[in-house]
Parts: sequence; C-alpha cells; structure tokens
Amino acid sequence: MNLLVFKPTNDFNTFIEFWSQFYNYNSNWEPNYEKHIKYDKPFTHHDILQLFEFITQCGLGKIRTAAIKEKIYPHLDYINDMKFEEDIVKEEFLEKFIDVAAVSQIALLHFIKPFKYPLYDQNVQIAYNYIQGLDIPPTPFPKRQDDKINFYFRKFIPFVETIKGKHSMKKIDEALNSFGYLIKKNPKIKFNFGEA
Repeated sequence: MNLLVFKPTNDFNTFIEFWSQFYNYNSNWEPNYEKHIKYDKPFTHHDILQLFEFITQCGLGKIRTAAIKEKIYPHLDYINDMKFEEDIVKEEFLEKFIDVAAVSQIALLHFIKPFKYPLYDQNVQIAYNYIQGLDIPPTPFPKRQDDKINFYFRKFIPFVETIKGKHSMKKIDEALNSFGYLIKKNPKIKFNFGEA
C-alpha cells in the first residue's frame, strides 16, 4: 500500500509542509537554534556550543565539548567574519576546519549562512536516498569524510536548491529529518514518488 503519492516535479512544497509537522519541536535542545543562530550578530563561544547541542539533540558530553573548544573556538573571528561576507570560499573553509568531522563542518556552514547551506545528517541522507530511489544500506552515509563533503556540495545542495521554494533551510531539514527518521525505523514502508 502506498501511503503518500508525491510528485517530485511539482509537489515538494506539499512534501515539506507535510513532513515538517512531524518534527520534534519539543526537544530540550530545539530552543538553542533560534536563540543562538543570531542571523545578524556575531557568535560567542557559548553560541557555538549551544548550536552544536541543538545538532546532537542529546547533549555533547565532555569529549565532544573539548573537541569543539579545541578545533572550532580558535576560529571564532573567521566564523564571524564569514557571517557578514557575501559567501564563503569553500576551499578556505574546509582547510581551516580540516580536523573537524564532515557533518560538524556542514553544521558550522549552516550556522554561518543559515539561508544558504542546508543541514545534513543520517536521517537527511536516508530521506535523500529514498526520494532519489537509491538503496538505503545499513550505513547510509558515505564512509569517508571527503566523500561526505563531496556528496554535500555536488549532490545535496543542488537537490535542496530544486526543492526549497519559499521554505527556509531549517524547515527543509525538519521535513527531510522527519521523513528519514520514519524510513530508518520502518525500512519496509513504501511511498510512491512517481506520477499519481
């Protein structure tokens, strides 16, 4: 049985509206996003830490907090400079944060330019794979860090550009995350992503 008929050519708006309503807005960390994203103000160290708390949705713990302080805090001036630049030079950014995990690099890109760079995690990858008709292996992520970054810039950003319409990157993440989570928990569920 197909639970949802979805036409990718003309109905992503419906998809985003429908699936974003299942996003967990009541988690303890969700308020960190709006409070600390600071669209038009510089970040503090505390903002960065709280935004990464939002990303993990389960607390950072001592090791992750120490890694952020060691690998991201020293570049706060650069991060704040990039907030107010027209764009980020990808190669420069990736070089500066070469020791940071790919998904955290991508999160940081989103924090700096929340209207330009989408969020990306395992649930989002599962949603993307499903929508594109790709297999969803037990580990849906590309394995190597470089492969994650290449996928993000070469495939995922162009995909989001085609679907975003009037929606914010955060709203798109909410929809893809909710949909991907459902697929992860119910891998045999079927949706029709073709013509009605």
